[in-house]
Amino acid sequence: MEYEVIDGKGIIPDGTTEIAFQAFKGCNSLQSIEIPDSVTQIGDEAFSGCGSLQSIVIPDSVTEIGRWAFAHCTSLQSIEIPDSVTQIDGSVFCRCNNLTSIIVPKNNSRYKSTNNCILTKDGKKLVLCRNHNIPDNVTMIERWAFSGCTSLQSIEIPNIVTEIGEDAFRCCFSLQSIVIPDSVTKIGESAFSGCISLQSIEIPDSVTKIGWSAFEDCTSLQSIVIPNSVTEIESHAFSGCNSLQSIVIPDSVTMIGAQAFSCCTSLQSIDIVTQEKEPDLSLERIEYLLQALSEYSKEFSLRVPIGCG
Repeated sequence: MEYEVIDGKGIIPDGTTEIAFQAFKGCNSLQSIEIPDSVTQIGDEAFSGCGSLQSIVIPDSVTEIGRWAFAHCTSLQSIEIPDSVTQIDGSVFCRCNNLTSIIVPKNNSRYKSTNNCILTKDGKKLVLCRNHNIPDNVTMIERWAFSGCTSLQSIEIPNIVTEIGEDAFRCCFSLQSIVIPDSVTKIGESAFSGCISLQSIEIPDSVTKIGWSAFEDCTSLQSIVIPNSVTEIESHAFSGCNSLQSIVIPDSVTMIGAQAFSCCTSLQSIDIVTQEKEPDLSLERIEYLLQALSEYSKEFSLRVPIGCG
């Protein structure tokens, strides 16, 4: 299928049922487009990188909007998702930093909108958001929900949220602080990856596992305290945190994944703490931690509780 752009307007032939993968990707001359009502699916990355696209009308025939479909459309200011759409995720408007109006009509059976956010109909899952306030009833922040929100500086997560999805805040370059409530039990893979302005984070003691690449390349992060509820630190969890100077690891941690702290070139001290009056941190456990951490810094001090070994 061939598409045309004439005088800034995209032309899609009548009878088209699917706008193909990357159909208009990177088309900087595209300013507006009207999608015919024969279209049922907008493919992945269909309009990604169309930096001049200002307006688009999505017809009621469309049921699915693919991943990254409008990502990096930096001139797009408003969008209406029709009643017919039953599939959309947080990647769709990634890096659309001028998008100030997202509307889902009330008749949509699966989604609703509020304050520039899209939620599931029951309001419990936050699909995507271009706002700094998370609605009160949200219990799950889905994958990519805030990904690429480069103007986001701080956010407070409601204390009923139990899960932060994969890539949820990925590449939020201006994010400096975030409060994670005790209700959160899971921080997904790459959840805060690339948040280069994040200086500190407090992980609540409700979390049991820190996911793969969860804080990778958080280059301003200087210290981290891992609560004694955590048993696993997955691969690349803090990789590339080159300002990280100190880590507090509880003796509850039984697994540290490959390269969990790789390229942490400023790391100076690692504290292993225990909640027990008589610590039971065996020599084998100490040796395991030393082996797991030693590759990440040329020189650091490892402090363990008295009575261990």
